[in-house]
Amino acid sequence: MTRQLITLITLCALSLSAAAQVKTFTVAAMNVDGMPKNVKIAGIYTVDLNPDAKEAAGATAIGQKLVGKGYDLIGVSEDFNYDSQIMEQIGSVYASGTHRGKISASISAIANYIAKNPLFDTDGLNFYWRRNAVEAKYESWTAWWDHNGYSDSGADGLIKKGFRYYMADFGDDVLVDVYILHMDAEVSGGDIAARESQLRQLADDILRINPSLRPKIVMGDTNCRYTRDQLKTLFIDVINADPRYTIKDCWVERCKQNTYPAYGSNALMVNTLGYVQGEIVDKIFYINPKYGKQLSLNSFIVDTDFNDESGEPLADHYPVVAKFTATKNPLYDPASYWSDAYDATYQAYAALYNRLMPLTATTSLPEPFRSQLPLLLTEHVATGSDIVARMENFQSELNRYMQENYRIDDNTYRLKNPSFEEGVRLQTGDVSGWTVATDATEAFISSVTEDGEGAAIRNFTPHDGNYIFNTWGGTPANGFYCHQTLALPAGWYLFTGVVATDANNAVTLRFGDYRESTGPQTDRSRGHYLSIIGYHTGGSIIVGAESNGWFEADDFHLSRLTKIPDAIESVEVDNAQPSTLNPRPSAFYSPDGRTLTAPRRGVNIIRKADGDAQKVFVR
Repeated sequence: MTRQLITLITLCALSLSAAAQVKTFTVAAMNVDGMPKNVKIAGIYTVDLNPDAKEAAGATAIGQKLVGKGYDLIGVSEDFNYDSQIMEQIGSVYASGTHRGKISASISAIANYIAKNPLFDTDGLNFYWRRNAVEAKYESWTAWWDHNGYSDSGADGLIKKGFRYYMADFGDDVLVDVYILHMDAEVSGGDIAARESQLRQLADDILRINPSLRPKIVMGDTNCRYTRDQLKTLFIDVINADPRYTIKDCWVERCKQNTYPAYGSNALMVNTLGYVQGEIVDKIFYINPKYGKQLSLNSFIVDTDFNDESGEPLADHYPVVAKFTATKNPLYDPASYWSDAYDATYQAYAALYNRLMPLTATTSLPEPFRSQLPLLLTEHVATGSDIVARMENFQSELNRYMQENYRIDDNTYRLKNPSFEEGVRLQTGDVSGWTVATDATEAFISSVTEDGEGAAIRNFTPHDGNYIFNTWGGTPANGFYCHQTLALPAGWYLFTGVVATDANNAVTLRFGDYRESTGPQTDRSRGHYLSIIGYHTGGSIIVGAESNGWFEADDFHLSRLTKIPDAIESVEVDNAQPSTLNPRPSAFYSPDGRTLTAPRRGVNIIRKADGDAQKVFVR
């Protein structure tokens, strides 16, 4: 299974001064009843499946209704034989996920039926998203671990039931993880047990495999009722128990005033209570990370407009529709974010994911890295996986490629006071050029060489100057940091610094959304050199260091990386010397990108003072 995996740790993910970005969108979940009235197995034996099905005409009418509603995201179930009729109506407005096939049995189905394998190679799920408003990517499908019944008890084994994952990109840095699903049907003890297993599987996937700073939406035909199924205990309570997340059911929030129906109580039937107080099995849940984008629910309805001309429902279920607003949230609080449930390997994975994820936002990532990265970040993570080693290898190979194929030009002049030589020694808040945490009662520069209170870590050597930055005495919930905002042209950059801390704190180097962390530390006397290679799209960017506790920092450096052309022009020159090139050359490189002090025999890449470059062969 592949999955858009998501990070566990990001330190101070949002700028104190950044304006909130707001996106409003609607999502709908609908069982479209796309099963035909009957199907012939091997063209011989007819099986009655869905006698009251409205088939192609119903699907066409559903499509016409959907295109007029303008929902941004639509997750459908029982989308079997009439997906094309729906798409004929909505295709100009909506893009579609993968339709995984119709219910159409062949001769080979007989062998499957005897072996009790899925008779029909389809999950009955699909996902539509409104063009020009949202883009969905990283589709993946996961089969349920358990189901009950094959040709009986809801016939769940006849198809490949499960859930799908998508990442929905609304623009303006609003990314939402979306799960669509269809759970086991019917009400026997075996059916209820199968759904309970599926609830555990889904919660496990979200919490263990998919820890994220992105909000999530889970929607579809759950076949669950709170009064009959342990939906709250096995799904809602499990996710809310994790300190990283809160989950809400849109119906419970809007129609039941956040009070969940009691398990074991009388069923809340729509035919007696209506579509507000009555419970239906199609549901929309939304999950907010404690830190990251937040979803708020604006409205929730059951859209009873999906009827034919005689007033009869077009499908077995009306769609449930929720309208959300996505905004930013408060700063990351590491003191309450970490959990002992996550071991060192898992934390290492999370840190690596956090380091690589911003690279997906740029089209300037060179191949083969551009193709490899989405696969790496959407891979299923299981205990004992070698994902950490492969992510480390990806980062190492990318760094090597950049160093060999890009010229490194020092741009430290763009930083203000990069080695903390300006400011008043031991004067709180007097750190020229840097913004420090407003509630930090001690944030200052001190001597590199002194010991004792207010002094620096002595092994920050070699160092650029005589002073170093220190901060402590603040509030961990608000973070400790030293930041400055730069205006940089678009391009690749290398940002480095030296940091240290102790008492199980971690320090993170920040270059916009890129972060590199020391991980939790225990040794105050140890300084850490951190570096980030990242692409900036141009304009304002926050750089610096941040932590969940006190830290020290020094010697920040910024370099711009400029691509060395593979070949701008090829020229053969006998015994070429730098003086023969016009204008005068400013740098010499070997074909693999290594800097040379002068041309050597063979092929050389020579960059001239006017910025042009040429490939020169020296005999």
